[in-house]
Amino acid sequence: MALGRIALSLLAGFLMAGSVPSAADDSVPTPEEYSAHVGGAPILKPGELTLDGRRQVCGQRPTVIDRNLDDYGAAYPGFLILNPKLMDRVSTPVKLWIYAHECGHQFRGPDEETADCFAVQRGRRQGWLTEGGLEEVCKFIAPAKGSSMHLSGSHRCEYMRKCYADPTIR
Repeated sequence: MALGRIALSLLAGFLMAGSVPSAADDSVPTPEEYSAHVGGAPILKPGELTLDGRRQVCGQRPTVIDRNLDDYGAAYPGFLILNPKLMDRVSTPVKLWIYAHECGHQFRGPDEETADCFAVQRGRRQGWLTEGGLEEVCKFIAPAKGSSMHLSGSHRCEYMRKCYADPTIR
């Protein structure tokens, strides 16, 4: 989503505020540091998050619930961030895709199109993303204009359709 913009602005805030760097990496906050920085956002342990009755798991990574995040979701290495106020506005397939997209950053890195592909392949493999659900995701991202972080929504959707249709995904 807006991973780069959010992560960079928060990182700058951490560095300018002189907060204690995390033990794992001097430039990346821990979930606890992030939570404290945004006013005590709840941290859900791996497997505690449910979206519309479906338990979400992204390996052993926790999810921070930040009602003030300026996007639906984001990710730092080691944890995910979701804004429940925004997530409540979208359909179940879109919610699950957003979570899987942010999880994709955990396993595949910062590239947005790679995270998109990870999400649709995970959805297809796990059975929660149908062709109709993919079209809902495409409608959701269609208005997105291209930027330095993302291709336009229509280009991302074209790529996701190819990933979804890949016959090697089981």
